[in-house]
Amino acid sequence: MFFDQHPEFLETSHTAASRDRLNMRHLALIEANADILRGHTVVDIASHDGRWSFGALEAGAAKVIGLEGRRSLVRHARRTFRAKGVPSERFRFVQGDAHQLLFRPGIKGEVVMCLGFLYHTARYVELMAGIESTGAEYVIVDSRVIQTEAPYVEFRTERTDVQSVAIKDDYALSDRVISAVPSEAALLVMLEAAGYELMRRTDWPALLHEHPGKHSIAQYATGTRVSFVVRKRG
Repeated sequence: MFFDQHPEFLETSHTAASRDRLNMRHLALIEANADILRGHTVVDIASHDGRWSFGALEAGAAKVIGLEGRRSLVRHARRTFRAKGVPSERFRFVQGDAHQLLFRPGIKGEVVMCLGFLYHTARYVELMAGIESTGAEYVIVDSRVIQTEAPYVEFRTERTDVQSVAIKDDYALSDRVISAVPSEAALLVMLEAAGYELMRRTDWPALLHEHPGKHSIAQYATGTRVSFVVRKRG
């Protein structure tokens, strides 16, 4: 599996570092979406240490553009890609606030990946407008969600001094930011407003049945985390 072949990504980050969990996420988010990644430029929101960007390249993407708030993770991503011999024209990692970076003229692609980020922000209107501005035909989403059929979000606050949580942005309140956990219905309402419609969902129960004995994936098994793809309407 991917993280068995590329263990460097288990060393350049300590966020959710279970090999089983990461390998299963790669199956669901990258391998299962190779058809829409192949030959395209991919914008990776909150690209972390570049793990999913690299997975997209291996799945056939032509180029990846990673947007990441933490400078140390950008450095790790660039170092790993160079060590693996990825041509410089096939990757670009930009450090900064992803909400703002999405509006830059050079941040364009056919696919946007938004994996594990949507519950670390409450700036949804800005984020959806930014995704739309990339010109993406497809958006791959993976998020923690609240379990309700209604389009709700649950607000909370997060510290900003840990790698696995929100970054300190222009709206931070001392050492905390306001973030929100959305329901899947809320995400689909917001993405629909940006011009996208549901294309397919990951059938996590079926995937987990095919790979018994995997650990650290309880959120997917219980439905408190979901994965799906939307595409541009019409």
